[in-house]
Amino acid sequence: MFGVRRKKKDQPVDWPQLLSLLEDDGRRAALSRRFPKPRHESFLNGLKRIDSELAEGVVALGRQVSQAARLAEFPTLAVAGMLNGGKTSLIASLLSPAGRARALRGESNDQGTHRFVLWLPDSWKADPPLWELLLKDLSDAIGHQAELLSDDPESAHQQYSNQAGEPALLGIPLVATDAALDDLGIGLLDCPDIVSDEIFGVGSPEQRRQLLGKVSTFCSAFLVVSTPGMARDRALGDILETVSDLMPGTERLLAVNKIRPRQNPDDVLSAFEPQCNRYGIKRIFGAYDYEIPKCGPYIPKQVVDGEQLIELPHDEADPLPVFFALSPDPEQNPPAQITRDRLLSQLAKDLDSPASSARFLAGRNQALSRAIWDQAIPLLKQHAQASCEKSQRAQQTLLETTIACFTKRDAQGQITELRLHQSDQVVRQLAVAFTRTAPWYARLSVRMNTMIQGQAKKAGDKIRKFVPTVLAESYAESIKSKFTSQKVGSVVDVTALASSIGRYGGDLTLPHWFPQPTGASLKQHWQLMLEQWLEAFANVDQVQIDSDALDSVAKEMWHQLPSHRKLAAGLTPLAALMATFGSVLMIGVDFGATFIAQASIVELMAAAGLTAFSTYWSGGKAAQQLNNQVAIKQMSIFYLVACHHVGIESGDPLPNIEFKNQMLAFSNPHLELEPLPSQWPQLPVHEYRPEFEKDLRNIIAPSNTQG
Repeated sequence: MFGVRRKKKDQPVDWPQLLSLLEDDGRRAALSRRFPKPRHESFLNGLKRIDSELAEGVVALGRQVSQAARLAEFPTLAVAGMLNGGKTSLIASLLSPAGRARALRGESNDQGTHRFVLWLPDSWKADPPLWELLLKDLSDAIGHQAELLSDDPESAHQQYSNQAGEPALLGIPLVATDAALDDLGIGLLDCPDIVSDEIFGVGSPEQRRQLLGKVSTFCSAFLVVSTPGMARDRALGDILETVSDLMPGTERLLAVNKIRPRQNPDDVLSAFEPQCNRYGIKRIFGAYDYEIPKCGPYIPKQVVDGEQLIELPHDEADPLPVFFALSPDPEQNPPAQITRDRLLSQLAKDLDSPASSARFLAGRNQALSRAIWDQAIPLLKQHAQASCEKSQRAQQTLLETTIACFTKRDAQGQITELRLHQSDQVVRQLAVAFTRTAPWYARLSVRMNTMIQGQAKKAGDKIRKFVPTVLAESYAESIKSKFTSQKVGSVVDVTALASSIGRYGGDLTLPHWFPQPTGASLKQHWQLMLEQWLEAFANVDQVQIDSDALDSVAKEMWHQLPSHRKLAAGLTPLAALMATFGSVLMIGVDFGATFIAQASIVELMAAAGLTAFSTYWSGGKAAQQLNNQVAIKQMSIFYLVACHHVGIESGDPLPNIEFKNQMLAFSNPHLELEPLPSQWPQLPVHEYRPEFEKDLRNIIAPSNTQG
């Protein structure tokens, strides 16, 4: 019934081959995951992640195509004839015992067929979704919902004969399945009498003609059942005329039932020759009347199949006609042995599938193509693009947070200064450089040797080494208070960091941490993540100032200020610098361990009261370049640590910032960071791989290119 014609050019989709491509997560994968843990992702896995229902739908459609292609090999034979002409007996001869019990046979009108009954192979019900589609396709063609033939023989007989006497039921086909048709590889359409009068009250001939026209596309061939006495019957001519008009391209066959012993096959062929010539009948099958004992020798009991002799089934309690192709050569007809391929039951091998087969399979192919090309692929592309855009928005939030932590801006939001993370090594470098380059007399006011040499083990030790006098310690304390009140530089702790992220839209741009619609973060993990972010940055920030360049700048700066001059606080410039550096190390007393102190060197000079130094540093090209180089490196590290801990892709290339009409690019120091806890969320980034479509087109074309 439904399937590919043997001469059809378009081949069905090779579902196993297509499924292999859709499941490929290697070279032919549809997607690639850039972050986290870059890898390829198959079409189906990606689709399941985005829309599991659509993924299941694609697989279901693929199975339907595969099943439909297999079922497509089954042609369908339409069988019609005069009332009680033996038509349903012919149908019954092709069914299993269970099917025969449901097929109505008899000589009276109430035992005749008054409904179209479509018999299909039992295996067609193996795939329920496909079975439903087959029924829908039939119903759409007929214009009415198909009705299933009851499994109960008595109920089935009532449906068959339309005992309700409702003419409208003629337009509602019955559908049944039978296991024997799987072996025969054929479907059967048992048609009602298409020319009988309306007197029976079960539909007019015109109604039957219209319905026959609708079901014609479901037929590979049309077999008209007759008897020898009907060779010149007008009713037979009317049936053949109707079939010729409604099904001009369908092969027409004739089955002559109830041949008597004295009627030779050549006599039958001769009697029906005019009808055959007029209506293009290619073959005539015949069956001798099994109710006449003398017909026994002419009813095949065995057939030859190659070198085998096969016994034909015969039920004495329920005899059935045995139809075989009549030959004009008497020596080729019973009682002589005949070959198996002449049996009507073997007709499927000679028939193409009907037009409905191509239509149905094309429909399944189209449905699969639309699901893949028109639904799934745009969805994969859209989701991949959305993941990139989400990642970019998240990156922008962390970039803005980084800029906020490391820069000073004016009222218009323009960056006016880059701040350094005042790490231990930066503070030590500054102290060493300014001490080493200071005039000898400037070093007498501070105990530099002890301060510079050795590694301090406690913050108190460090502070005492930098600020060895009570006066210096008091000075350092005042500068520290400026830091903590954000009058000098900035101190970034967990609270400040969270506030900055929120200020730049983190509750919207970090959806993995702030799931909508509530926007509430994963509080416990969020707080811990921020702490570890700051701690990790403090640990991995090993950026150092170029010592030679720093010495050169520091030496030049000492020339800008008489080093013996006391400041207002009573300290020499060098002592003031040391107190300022010490103040940075004292900040932890107020903020604890989880913080970072940021300040530009200009800000440190100004805080120390060294106006000349700060003026020189802010105006000196070499000094500014030195500051900015370190700041950009530290910002790069801070940004990368931020992306790692927040769980987003850092981007390639890394971002840059605009500073004084220059674009300063972040660098990638290729940090080795600790793996994140598994319970911390990450924002994945996917890419659609266009090369996937080349392989896909070789298997299934887009729906708009299919005929």
